[in-house]
Amino acid sequence: MNRPKVICHILSSLDGRIDGDFFMLPETMELSRKYRQIRKDYNPDAILNGATTCSEIFSDGYIDSLPDSDIRYERTDYIAAKAKKYAVCVDTNGTLKWNGNTVTRGGESYHVIQVLTESVGDNYIAHLRENNISYIFAGKDALDIPLALQKLKDVFSINTVMLSGGGEINWSFLQAGCIDELSLLIAPATDGLRDTTTTFDRSVFLSGGVPVGFTLKDAKRIQPDGVWLIYEPNNIKR
Repeated sequence: MNRPKVICHILSSLDGRIDGDFFMLPETMELSRKYRQIRKDYNPDAILNGATTCSEIFSDGYIDSLPDSDIRYERTDYIAAKAKKYAVCVDTNGTLKWNGNTVTRGGESYHVIQVLTESVGDNYIAHLRENNISYIFAGKDALDIPLALQKLKDVFSINTVMLSGGGEINWSFLQAGCIDELSLLIAPATDGLRDTTTTFDRSVFLSGGVPVGFTLKDAKRIQPDGVWLIYEPNNIKR
């Protein structure tokens, strides 16, 4: 396969939400511990998230403004470092604020790789360079997911990627045929909130979209009341 294997690993409520007050319930908190252990057991080379999720768990939020850059940077990939583990942030327009090039999750250190499009400004590239953050270009104005994955494998030797949200980036990868496995833990909880992120949300970056069917590969009860479902999308492109 000319790209890494992509596992979409998600914890959702009974009504498909992946964000909301239900995460504070004891039933969800118990399953969250199992979710983190399963993520660790998968042992991916990289974890991958969209800009919104990265702003919440990895970066210092969003950039307000940046000084103009005197340098015109070539739109070529930049390898700041090679590492055992990577945190890949898909932030095509350059919005995330950084203070360093590593992040920690689950007690492990990850070197940051940012996925950009060629339309990003030179001032943002300068910001990444100042923080010694690796970046790759995947598309001129719109994200080219197969190209991004191919570069992650060819440039950084990444063979397994764990995709874990948000809903729009999950949907984008699904529409591209680039999810090989959906690992879905369902918490015995719901809060019925409207306008919250779900496992798959149609992306503003994609026009339209088509429904995708799945094949159930395994189903397990996670004590006491959770469910772990493993699906294979029926539109995989290898």
